[in-house]
Amino acid sequence: MKITEIPVARLIKLLLLLIAGPHLCLAQQALVRSYADPALSIGQAYLTHYGDRCIALLPTHVATEAGTPAFLLEGNALLGESDAISDLGDDVSVAVVSGSASGDCGYSMSTISRAVNDLIRNQGLATLRSVNGDGSLARMAVAIIDDDGSTYLRVRPTSDRIQIRKGHSGSLLMIRDQPVGMLLSVNARHGVGKILRFDALLSRAEAHLAGDARPDTAVSSADTTGAAHGDLAAAANGGSITGWNTLPVDAEHRAANLVGSDTAPFWRTRVEAWPAEVEVDLAGEKVVINRIELDGNGIPDPGELPNRVEIFVNVGSGEKSWRSLLSREAEYDAKGVAVFTLAPTWARQVKIAVGDSRVSPGTTSLRRIRISGP
Repeated sequence: MKITEIPVARLIKLLLLLIAGPHLCLAQQALVRSYADPALSIGQAYLTHYGDRCIALLPTHVATEAGTPAFLLEGNALLGESDAISDLGDDVSVAVVSGSASGDCGYSMSTISRAVNDLIRNQGLATLRSVNGDGSLARMAVAIIDDDGSTYLRVRPTSDRIQIRKGHSGSLLMIRDQPVGMLLSVNARHGVGKILRFDALLSRAEAHLAGDARPDTAVSSADTTGAAHGDLAAAANGGSITGWNTLPVDAEHRAANLVGSDTAPFWRTRVEAWPAEVEVDLAGEKVVINRIELDGNGIPDPGELPNRVEIFVNVGSGEKSWRSLLSREAEYDAKGVAVFTLAPTWARQVKIAVGDSRVSPGTTSLRRIRISGP
């Protein structure tokens, strides 16, 4: 009896360790861009969970240059942004990420291994890992040339034909598929990169997050004051924009404005491939809706208003399963408002897919989305 029990007990312990122990291969990264110039790669960020929040760790100069950092997640090209940024000092910042990228935000910060000493001590070679503009990964072989033993490393490319560029700031320094540091800056004259050790980075971020319920936030352009009563999409009532698949023309005209106050700017986005989609998380756990308004009042170019629109709903609380409710051309009244009346239906989220605009081939604009029930 004991002969069969011992292996089972050991197996259980091993499984528990694997489940609860620190994760060794955790490189969930995102490219950082600016809405003002989305073709420019400003830098990189590392994504992780802290409680119920998706957190991006990135160099402060990258966040500052981006203004409102726009994130492109590795691999699946999900989009996100942040207007809640805290400067931790020494060119390190924490940002709270919103958008679809926040749904694929890596592991919890508390489970990530800090055991980097032996790896750094025993390995002179490493890799700088970064995200390209299409979401694919890039890797650069580097040599560790200096280690102060506690906070900073210095690295240099192993080939003279390769250079660490400014846009690499925020890249992860990897040894054996484990992050051991983040690139903060590069000396342009000597081509040497300054790395903050990963254990120091995580400790600094956790100390800040544990002492601050929410990082300091800037005033959002999607100010919630004055949202219409009964509007299940309005930010003032608990609604929010949780996903989008196109970039706005600038930081002022973000998708978040679609559920903002009457004084918030409108949404205006570049569209490289239709449809342009936005996802709305409704106020309440699960609600009945029967009316959706697309408000284009005051849009400077009415030709940019959505033309063909498809509306989807999701009811479940787990992985989203979208169900199409209707697909037709939007009919705007004299005030620029299109109303879609539905049979009463349950929903937690609503997705609005714009198939094209009325005239403009590569841009669409809308002031507000309003969703209500019977």
